Amino acid sequence: MDNIVRTRTRVIQGMFALLAMLFFVCIIIQVLLAGAGLFVEYSMWETHSTFIHVFEFIPLLLLILSFFGSMPKWLRWQSAGLYIMIVLQYITVTFADSLPYLAVLHPVIALILFWRSLVTVMTAVKLVRA
Repeated sequence: MDNIVRTRTRVIQGMFALLAMLFFVCIIIQVLLAGAGLFVEYSMWETHSTFIHVFEFIPLLLLILSFFGSMPKWLRWQSAGLYIMIVLQYITVTFADSLPYLAVLHPVIALILFWRSLVTVMTAVKLVRA
């Protein structure tokens, strides 16, 4: 029975790591789409605006998996924080016209999302390898 629990935990940690990697890659793609929309072809801006819907709930899945995969508690908070940052991204865009100085936080939050998602991937991979 103990072997079954260990196997289940390893599978969940593997799923967590794969989802964390997918989220990180999506963040990179999202930044590339923003750059393409600004500097190459303005029509790419629409793609940037809609691509978020492909991956916006991955941090919530990570949060749920963290309860079943023997993850450190700080990694749960990290997963919740990634989702909160996505919500903040929506807020900065929604109020861009009325609060332009709030909107300038949009790229800053994107940088933090990149950094914290990279930390999440590195931690998840270490857990799988342990």
